[in-house]
Amino acid sequence: MKMVRPQYKQPPNIVQFITSIQMTDHDIKNYLEKIYKIPVAHIRSEIVEGELKRVQRKGYVVKGDDFRRAFVTLAGDEKFEFPDVTSKKSEQEESDYKKLQTQSEESYKKYKDRNKNHSNLPGWFSV
Repeated sequence: MKMVRPQYKQPPNIVQFITSIQMTDHDIKNYLEKIYKIPVAHIRSEIVEGELKRVQRKGYVVKGDDFRRAFVTLAGDEKFEFPDVTSKKSEQEESDYKKLQTQSEESYKKYKDRNKNHSNLPGWFSV
């Protein structure tokens, strides 16, 4: 069972999951309520057929796996919002990144100075 970002904008109390075809609506509801303690009001699901792709050089058709797409409505005032992973980094992370970058530049300069007389040898063959 995998939570996915919906293709179209949904209300904050609806969450989309992709599950195997064998899971029914009742199984999905029990799974979320018993294991994750999430109150579920309603589940609407549909079976989506796998995508057909033609392999150009071989000439045969390959079919992707079928899956069940479930839209789960959370009960009460429960809301879910996907976290913003593209948020600005903190100043500590920025300084750590800059420090690591300068260290790698310095080590590369040392490597180049050590191997400046061996210009015709590959990089993995250092002295």
